Amino acid sequence: MQSDRDIYEAVGGDLVRLATVLVGPDEAPDVVSRVVARRLTRGPLSELEEPRQYLMRSVVNEAKNVHRSRSRQSVAYERVGTPADIDDMAESHFPDVTEAVMSLPDRQRAAVFLVYWLGFAPTDAARVLRCRPGTVRRYLTIALRKIEEALDD
Repeated sequence: MQSDRDIYEAVGGDLVRLATVLVGPDEAPDVVSRVVARRLTRGPLSELEEPRQYLMRSVVNEAKNVHRSRSRQSVAYERVGTPADIDDMAESHFPDVTEAVMSLPDRQRAAVFLVYWLGFAPTDAARVLRCRPGTVRRYLTIALRKIEEALDD
């Protein structure tokens, strides 16, 4: 039986990379920390049947929470305003491809990351995203079309 440390060392890097794709590099470590800490309060990772998939699915769900929080925060920004140079600064830090991928909806971005970055089969990505493999393939098709359109502009 693997220890919690062994399990985390085996999947931690992939969890952080997935979180980075979903919420950006600034919040990714926090997302992973919250997921792992929350799970450890319920019991050891070794009790999980498939710890990697469970933790990845949890990262996807926590990323949704981050986006909900950002949405609420944007309402506050509308009321009080934001610095004018934030948008210009964000655009200058991302190459075109990264910007195109980051502009995708969460589930499409997660599918692209799981399949093309981590090498998951669509069936494995579907288990992580809790959808059908055909849905993952549809996400990929739509995402690639959007990325191509963004790069053609």
